[in-house]
Amino acid sequence: MPVVGFHQARRPRQTPAAKLRREFSWPRPGGIAVSIAGASLIFSGALVLAPVVESAPVPVAAAVSQPGTTPGTSLAATEPSPVGQEPASTPTPGEKGTFSASGNSAAPIPARTAPPVAGAGADGPIQGLFAAGNGSPSDATLWDIQNPNSPLVLVNKQHLLAPVDYAPTDLVTPAVRSGSGEPILVRAEAASAIERMFAAAAAEGINITVKSSYRSFQTQVAVYSGYVASKGESAADSTSARPGYSEHQTGLAIDIGDADAGTTCDFNPCFATTPAGQWVAANASEYGFTVRYVAGHETTTGYLAEPWHLRYLGRSVTTDMNKHNIRSYEDYLGLPGAPGYK
Repeated sequence: MPVVGFHQARRPRQTPAAKLRREFSWPRPGGIAVSIAGASLIFSGALVLAPVVESAPVPVAAAVSQPGTTPGTSLAATEPSPVGQEPASTPTPGEKGTFSASGNSAAPIPARTAPPVAGAGADGPIQGLFAAGNGSPSDATLWDIQNPNSPLVLVNKQHLLAPVDYAPTDLVTPAVRSGSGEPILVRAEAASAIERMFAAAAAEGINITVKSSYRSFQTQVAVYSGYVASKGESAADSTSARPGYSEHQTGLAIDIGDADAGTTCDFNPCFATTPAGQWVAANASEYGFTVRYVAGHETTTGYLAEPWHLRYLGRSVTTDMNKHNIRSYEDYLGLPGAPGYK
């Protein structure tokens, strides 16, 4: 009988699977190679070992996957909000929320609920212009038709300037031709536009002059009183504004003349037929001006047609009025007409 070694006698016969496990166990070469490969995967981030965390059982209703969560995860149950109270993280209708890095809604930002232009009708065409960010002035504090410092200010028989003796602080004299003995004074923004407009007209052979510009409250007292004395209050109100109700007091209005047409049509409806009258009717909007009192709109504006009276509103507004074929500022603002005083 052959002699068998001690270790051979004590070791049971191994299966192929057992041999494989033995070859890849530590500290054999196969086991060392597997350990090194696993360590490199962990340090590179390709393999993450999730820690085992003891937690309380999650109710079935809370285990439903929520929008914004990673697939396979669930949100913990939360206490219901008191009756009538929205959860703090849920923006209410009409609000836009900001979002944190985790994706949860942070403090909500209230949405704009009021129209952009204060004082104008909610459905007025001007609202669409400014809501789209296309309007001027750029300073949003001037988007108020009751602000006398705004080029959008509305002055008519229903809208009195406030304060009633308002006077602009930026009056300047534009480098244009005068057609009367009055000094030419307008607000700086309008002055620049007037210079460009008159220069463009002159390039086409049209020589426009300024007959009247800024009038103070005290000057308008004298002008209006003179009309009342000569033809009565009712007739005066159809052609002249009462003190505090005049666009000239804003420094944004001018009365113009035609240097080559004589004086017959000065301050007369026939001014519309002069070269200057025809030119401004067709081109003034490109420079931010509109012919403020147009024939056919007397019950809206409250005044007879004045084709010589130009009002500065800013180019974005006047070109948009033309785009919509709107002839009165009241209609463009979406407000009722002002045929008479309150």
